Amino acid sequence: MGLEKRFEKQKYLSTPDRIDLAESLGLSQLQVKTWYQNRRMKWKKIVLQGGGLESPTKPKGRPKKNSIPSSEQLTEQERTKEAEKPAEVPGEPSDRSRED
Repeated sequence: MGLEKRFEKQKYLSTPDRIDLAESLGLSQLQVKTWYQNRRMKWKKIVLQGGGLESPTKPKGRPKKNSIPSSEQLTEQERTKEAEKPAEVPGEPSDRSRED
């Protein structure tokens, strides 16, 4: 019941919240974490079937699945940047080859 009450208020627990809840209920942190993961899956399933009032959401600040570029995308971005750089004029020293 303690886990259910807390879940109604808070769908995701931070580490300190999880520690406090586990201690107050006499459970391990792993038990609380696993219960929350399973309960969120059940909650999302209910919501997606139209039985819930809230929509399932991810916690703020977590990157979206495709927001982190792959190595291929990074390589393509680097090629694009190189192509956009102005060509060096022969006879003029570049910033890289200039000696102080």
